[in-house]
Amino acid sequence: MAVARAVPARDWPGVLMAAAVAVIVEIGLRTMTLPRLAKLLGVPLRLDDGDAVMPEPGVLRARPWVRRRLRATRRVMRHWPFGDTCLRRALVSGHRLRRLHPALRVGVAKIDGRIQAHAWLEVNGVSLDPAGAAAYRTLETVRPGGGPR
Repeated sequence: MAVARAVPARDWPGVLMAAAVAVIVEIGLRTMTLPRLAKLLGVPLRLDDGDAVMPEPGVLRARPWVRRRLRATRRVMRHWPFGDTCLRRALVSGHRLRRLHPALRVGVAKIDGRIQAHAWLEVNGVSLDPAGAAAYRTLETVRPGGGPR
């Protein structure tokens, strides 16, 4: 119950909405492909080799409604029973910010000899996670019969 008391009353609608979206994401991750789930949530998977632009400090986060929605998503995902993964967080946040037309990006990197994946959002080609995204090579579409598009 300490968690409930820690959330100000004015933030409860955003937290409840983020929790509802997190439930949809959890079901979707188990029942459909990632491109289909992402599109359904309004945050289509972007599979090209375009590099994200480094954002000017606070460009998107300066908008109060963006900060509130991202904070609500972090609160929910921090206590999510299925794990606070970057993919879950990006899908929930993307849905909550869908009026900005975000795109989901997924990348891979070899870190300490292990292949690791990371997911993040971009809005108008600007990464919302520039530090994390910089370390990963984004996934690309592969043409039938060969290499990347």
